[in-house]
Amino acid sequence: MLFLRLGLRVVSARAACRPRSYATSSVTINRVAPEATVGVREAVLWPGRPDMCRLAEDAQGLHLAANVNNDVVGVVSLFVDGAEARFRKFAVLEAHRGAGLGSRLLQAAESEATRLGAKTIDCDARAEMAAYYGKRGYAAAGPPFAKYEGSEQLYATMRKPLA
Repeated sequence: MLFLRLGLRVVSARAACRPRSYATSSVTINRVAPEATVGVREAVLWPGRPDMCRLAEDAQGLHLAANVNNDVVGVVSLFVDGAEARFRKFAVLEAHRGAGLGSRLLQAAESEATRLGAKTIDCDARAEMAAYYGKRGYAAAGPPFAKYEGSEQLYATMRKPLA
């Protein structure tokens, strides 16, 4: 693993109360307006920082939400430019992790990217998520880097070819 070779520790916490599976009928993946993604983005990625939860390019993106019993519990935003796609602000509420919702959201984003003509898809993954993407066919496309000024959080661009 790239991050382990660089001396970074990958941390995985799994709460005992997390659901293990859902009946497929209770989960839906839908396109949503950008505003529908902000609450989950803030809860997961940037608590207390709503300014970091909106993207200037949100209006040009395709936004997907995982809904459980009509509640948005996961989101991902997709941006396609010709043969290249990038997803951003991928987040699943902690209480719903470990049940396959993130995988379903990621597969939906990859399908949409392929449908729109993309040949590759990438993201800037937080260091602790590298293994998650690696298991799904993504590979690091460069060394880790600090993405935001004043933050010690490291990221790496992860890339996957699309069929």
